[in-house]
Amino acid sequence: MLKVDLHIHSNFSLCGIHSVLEILTEARKKKLKAIAITDHGPSTGAKTPSTFFDRLKDPVKGITLLKGIEANPVGTSGMIDLPFHNIKYMDVILVGFHYNLPKRDMKTNTEILLKIMKKNPFVDIIAHPCNDGYKLDLLKICETAVKYGMAVELNNSKFLYERQTLSDFKYIIECCKKTECNVVISSDAHAIQEIGDDSKIREFLKIVSLPYRLIVNRTLDSTMQFIKKRKKYKKEV
Repeated sequence: MLKVDLHIHSNFSLCGIHSVLEILTEARKKKLKAIAITDHGPSTGAKTPSTFFDRLKDPVKGITLLKGIEANPVGTSGMIDLPFHNIKYMDVILVGFHYNLPKRDMKTNTEILLKIMKKNPFVDIIAHPCNDGYKLDLLKICETAVKYGMAVELNNSKFLYERQTLSDFKYIIECCKKTECNVVISSDAHAIQEIGDDSKIREFLKIVSLPYRLIVNRTLDSTMQFIKKRKKYKKEV
């Protein structure tokens, strides 16, 4: 079980089921220290109100609420569907390919994501980088992530529901080890029982080793250090 989960969807996303308060309450019961609500960007139909960002302050005692978004590429020029007026309130910004986007070849997908990383250095985490149908040259992605201080995600949900394979996992780990790229382990929870779940990742890590120091959310302290360090990029926007 994770102590800090940086990728959770509420019912502000079309695919999420539970409210922010339900999620926080369940996460506290599971003894998590902090969670990030990272609902989808508006191009998928998600609607996170601005009041979530600028007015909600740790509503459940005993657990820290981090605020963020899982943004989507828009077109091929490096744009993303981030509501920039709320960026100053965001602790965690993820970017990933989703099924609202056309499926393209690896070279094109990689070029699009590299443009996004270059134009948007405030992006913190590359979400589910081996997403089925949206393959990437992950070595190039990891090299660029290291350049900008970003992390690559190991997404428990994708493995739990068999949308990625052990070979995908090995590929991600290989590239991260080779480049010394930071990693975030996330549940990508959409339903309440998934919050904090890293069971499939832990299972795979028994087969494929990963240096502990590369895991951003290994502790609450290491997570908050990462978030603090990344804040400067958001202030520059």
